[in-house]
Amino acid sequence: MRLVLLLLLLSPALCSANEFVLTPLICVQQKYHSCAIQLKVRWQQAKPACLYLPPQTEPLLCGPAGIQQELALQLTKDSRFELRAADSPQVLAQRTIKVLTIDFNAGDKLLKRSRWGTQ
Repeated sequence: MRLVLLLLLLSPALCSANEFVLTPLICVQQKYHSCAIQLKVRWQQAKPACLYLPPQTEPLLCGPAGIQQELALQLTKDSRFELRAADSPQVLAQRTIKVLTIDFNAGDKLLKRSRWGTQ
């Protein structure tokens, strides 16, 4: 009876073993600058895995079946991250970080145009 109860309690953990989370999913950069991001990485997989940012061939991070870590990165464009099995090139999951560009001077330009009627 105890063995059956133990298996029932462990079964949800076994079923939800595949997880891959990156946060934040959006990075805001000022025009003509790169986006500095403190990326929080978390995965729970059946086997050890590595995080890649193609086209780079070297992994950003490798670890055991379960990991939680932060990475400081500089991004200039939308970036697709891949979680791959540590012992093969098999892609286990993918996530994309969107990079939004803001021109903080655009408001001043619009204000000057409206004041002086210039284009």
